[in-house]
Amino acid sequence: MKCDRQTLPIAAIREENSSLRTFTFNGQLNAEPGQFIMLTIFSQGEKPFSILDVDGDSFSMTIKNMGPFTDRLFQMEVGELVSVRGPYGQSFTRHSGSILMVGGGFATPPLRFLAKKLREDGVKRLVNVNGARSAEDLLYVDDFEILCHQSHIATDDGSLGHKGTSVDVMEKVLQDETFDQIYISGPEKMMKAAVVVAKKHQIPYEVNLERYMKCGVGICGSCVMDPTGLILCMEGPIVDNQTLDRLEDFGTAHRGKTGRKTTI
Repeated sequence: MKCDRQTLPIAAIREENSSLRTFTFNGQLNAEPGQFIMLTIFSQGEKPFSILDVDGDSFSMTIKNMGPFTDRLFQMEVGELVSVRGPYGQSFTRHSGSILMVGGGFATPPLRFLAKKLREDGVKRLVNVNGARSAEDLLYVDDFEILCHQSHIATDDGSLGHKGTSVDVMEKVLQDETFDQIYISGPEKMMKAAVVVAKKHQIPYEVNLERYMKCGVGICGSCVMDPTGLILCMEGPIVDNQTLDRLEDFGTAHRGKTGRKTTI
């Protein structure tokens, strides 16, 4: 796929909560749910971000402020310029049967994008589990209510919906209903727990993995996963169950900026 660089002004900024903002840009992006872009702030370098939505001549990303790069981005205003290249990576495989999506925290943007596309495809049934630490941290509650046939909420502190994790609710949903496919996006420990549940019910699944990425085009090697040597920026970030079973790093180890492994 041809991945062009675009220098664009920020068209809109929406504050989701104290640490999350959605940035919208007016420009064309030929992206599918699960793919990512590399965003450049001049003098600050670039970072990868997943895509929340693509709509005609605009696209958007929900970004968490968690370091110097995003801190600078959060200081920017509508009209200021950034550079975007992409999209990169593999997207979710879209199925038309009965679908369960399980999300956690600020990793839910790809699922919101996926839900939109699945409904456009005419999916038979779409059920979503949306989890976060608290009600304030939940994303796209109203969107999932509209896009999905059924949407469940879980918060660790019980401030909204089920008190517990999205995996807790996933288990309860699967006691009453079966699905053709499960899509999972969240913190890695949460996804590891969700995979155990999916395996128990013998339902195929895809997960949205995150690793440190410098280039997005398979050159730097920072996102390589052992023992298969999977290059996540090209062969992921969406990984199916058969591929995931061969990745010993899943749920156990990450590589840092130097390429050195650290345990999760």
